[in-house]
This record gives sequence, structure tokens and C-alpha cells, in this order.
Amino acid sequence: MIARESARRVTARDVAAEVGCSVSTVSLVVSGKAGGRVRQEVQEAVHDAIARLGYRLNTTASALASGTALGVGFLSPDPTNPFFSMVLDGLGEALGDRYALNVLVPTGGADYDRGTVRRALAGDFAGLVLASPGERLLDDFVPTCPTILLDAGGPVGALSSVDVDLTDAMSELADHLTGLGHRRIAYLGFRREKASVQGRRHQLATALQERGAVLDPTAVELPELTEAAAQTAFTDVWPDWRANGVTAVVCGDELFAYGVLRSCRANGVRVPDDLSLVGFDNLPFSSLIDPPLTSVDLNARALGVAAGRALLDLVGTGTPPVSRTLAATLVVRSSTARPAGTGERQALAR
Repeated sequence: MIARESARRVTARDVAAEVGCSVSTVSLVVSGKAGGRVRQEVQEAVHDAIARLGYRLNTTASALASGTALGVGFLSPDPTNPFFSMVLDGLGEALGDRYALNVLVPTGGADYDRGTVRRALAGDFAGLVLASPGERLLDDFVPTCPTILLDAGGPVGALSSVDVDLTDAMSELADHLTGLGHRRIAYLGFRREKASVQGRRHQLATALQERGAVLDPTAVELPELTEAAAQTAFTDVWPDWRANGVTAVVCGDELFAYGVLRSCRANGVRVPDDLSLVGFDNLPFSSLIDPPLTSVDLNARALGVAAGRALLDLVGTGTPPVSRTLAATLVVRSSTARPAGTGERQALAR
């Protein structure tokens, strides 16, 4: 077996020797043309050998040398989600006319998996941007072209990443809610094995505890990131939350906040009179709904711009740029106010 640290470039012939197949079979697999022509188990073996040996196509280098424009591949859990649309907008601005932007959609379900990543690695891309990658995806990930991680939320090894720092925003949110008089806050979030997703609830709980407030233990984490799922879940759990003294709900995604607001309207729960509501992402619609939504702004467009610039730097120099973080900010609007019975209600807005 050829060690990944070998100074000699790994070739398709090396991969073929490792698997025990022909070079043409390797070529079919890496070009995405193996369907119906190469057995599935052989395709899997080729992909595994590529990961172990660190094989990469040389098309990027030759295309850059000849001035031929290649595309940049973008992978995200759900490209139709408005948050990732904003990231794409920023990424496109940073790349300009130099590279076409290619969106690779998940092969199944609401999130991309190893199959989607393999298709990306087999493509002729000048670079890749992987947004919110799951922790397991990074365990054996070996890039075949310049790659930037976006919102990884944890260790990324030798790769470069652009992440969101929630520290200040969570402190501001805890200050805001406790300053209004809220002492028991509930959380409705997204169930995913991703450090960036799991960290939201943990940081909020810590910040509230430091200020003498608590995060209700009956937090709800949904497997499906839709307004409808949040609407149903909130309708079911609200009687218990209300009985526990919950006066504010923080949603780990803005789409969930929209679903909660819809449930409140259907069930006569007034926001913010009966319940304060907070979202994450600060989507453009959040300033237009009634009431306008208080939100933790993850600066999606700025993330896309930063990832694009980092990728251009990596492609141009071959040296991974230093990973960086962008600070999230709290945008206070009129969906949060003093809970009933704490004095004159003051809805704060920017």
C-alpha cells in the first residue's frame, strides 16, 4: 500500500493496483460514468482507495495553467433554505466571473452525505466549499482539490474553515431576555450531529444560567427543518411549557420561529404579549412579519464572501489560509418584550 505521505503523486494506476482493477475502471469511477458499467462494490473499493491513498485528479492544475475556467462546487444541507441562498450570494460575489458556481444537491434526504461528497470529489472543480458538514463526514475526508469548510463548528484538522462565533451574541441574547424579566426560556432546535447546531442550545443554556435564568429541560429538537414541523411541535408542547412558567422561546433556526408564530396565531397565543419569540439567521423576511422577529444574525452573506476569498487564496497559493471566525450579532425587534406581570411592557426595536 502506498503511504499518503509519499512525495510522489499518487496516480490512477496506483489506485487500480490497490483495488485490483484496471486503470480504465478507476477513470470511469472518478469521472462519474461508472453507473451500469462498474459493479457497485468495485466503485466503493475505488472510492475507499482514493481516500486512503490521497489520489486526486490533475485537471485542476492543468486547467488553471491553460487559463481554462473551472467551476467551484458548493455543498450545503438544503440549498433551498434561505440562509444558504444568502451564503451563495456572498460566495458568488467573492468568486466573481472567474469561476462558475455549481450547487451539488443532497443525494437523498435533507442533508448531504458521503455519496454527495464523492460526486463532488470526482468532479472537475477548481475548489469546493462544504457548508455545515456533519462530524462523521470529516472523519475520513480527503480533499482532491482546494477545499474550504463553512460553519464546521469544530476541529477541521489541516483544512481551512470559516466559522461563526456565537459567544458575544449569546451573551447579548441572555442579557436581553433576562433584562426584560424572563426567567424560564424554552428552546426549539434542530436534531443534527453537528457541532455548529448543537452548540447553540448549550451556549444559550450557559449564558442564561450565569444570569440567574434557566433553559427549560423539555427542549424540543426536530429531525425535520420545516415550518410545518415546528408548528406541530410547538402546538403539542406549549401547554407544558406554559405550565412550567416559560415566557420566551428561542428557535435554533428562523424557519422554526415562523412555524411557532403560525401556531401562536392559530391557538390565540399573542406574540409578544403572551410569549416572546427569538430566531436564528436573521432572514430578510424576519423584519417584515408581524411582529418583526428578534434574531441572532449569523451574517450568512458575509460568511459566503469570506469562504470565497479563502478559497481563491488557497487556489492561488496552494497554502491553506488561516481559519477565521465571524461574530454573530443580536438584532432586537418587537417579538420580544417584558412578560406579563413584570411591569410596563417595553418592546425594544432597532
